[in-house]
Amino acid sequence: MDQISKMKIRAELALGEEEVELVLKNCKIINVFTHEIHENDIAINKGKIIGFGNYKAKKYIDVEGKFVSPGLIDSHMHLESSLVTPQRLSEVAVANGTTTIIADPHEIANVLGVKGIKYLIESSKNIPLNIFFMIPSCVPATSFEDTGASIDYEDTKELLKDDWVLGLGELMDYPSVINGDIGILNKMDLAKRKIVDGHAPGLMNKELNAYMINGVKTDHECSTIDEMKARLNRGMYVSIREGSASKDLNKLIGGVNEYNYRRCLFCADDKNPEDLVNKGHINHNVKLAIKAGIDPITAIQMATINASECYRLRDIGGIAPGYDADLLILSDLENFKIK
Repeated sequence: MDQISKMKIRAELALGEEEVELVLKNCKIINVFTHEIHENDIAINKGKIIGFGNYKAKKYIDVEGKFVSPGLIDSHMHLESSLVTPQRLSEVAVANGTTTIIADPHEIANVLGVKGIKYLIESSKNIPLNIFFMIPSCVPATSFEDTGASIDYEDTKELLKDDWVLGLGELMDYPSVINGDIGILNKMDLAKRKIVDGHAPGLMNKELNAYMINGVKTDHECSTIDEMKARLNRGMYVSIREGSASKDLNKLIGGVNEYNYRRCLFCADDKNPEDLVNKGHINHNVKLAIKAGIDPITAIQMATINASECYRLRDIGGIAPGYDADLLILSDLENFKIK
């Protein structure tokens, strides 16, 4: 069936002219677009949300008034830190509510180059977890390092064509960025219609301006509220990190307020297997944020729609007609308890 035919069928289903595959009944829907909770039923067909309301279905599931949230998004993670394949990682991540990861395969690229990146991309297909990729921008991290491989301009150009690739990964070599190194600027130019991730610990004032001027849109390396504010004030997205190596959430969450929270995301960066199993994934960030005083719906927005909008994931991160039906059922909103 071609795409136009599928679109026509979806419209007919949304009008209620045919049975959908599934209806979730008696939901408290967490609306990340309007910061509200709506009580309604959710109609789903072939993995897509068809609409809200009274629909005929082949199957009904009564969630009995529990909360329904979009799946969580990790806005920056090195899959390699989990020490397992994407398939095995998905078993733990999805159980903890993560349905999407923005992966930067910088670590495997340093050892295996393009071959390693392609391995992770292929291994991430047809698993119960969305994994999108950012192409490592600095392999090796600086010109002074001698690693097992390198990613050059032509490699970057070819890899950016992949449908699962969203843009250029963290620009770790920030001295080269602000000093106009031709090699790194050429890579940034390749990604000018995509997303360019930052990695600029400590940069402030004019150096930060120079770092951003050619399209850097995110940073996950903030360790102080002043650093976070400097980036938010310049229109960047800030990924608040809580991983195994770096734990910044409790230091930064006090800088999140009702005016800037829509530019704040959550990430793990690096998370080892023990922490993934014992503490969780992005659900751990959400719980810590709520414990620190962030409104639960705000914390969920930071873990879902904010990352979706930052990385232009048009079908992920919200609950609405046309969005993917990757949903969490929560029995306790204040403690973010997944059913």
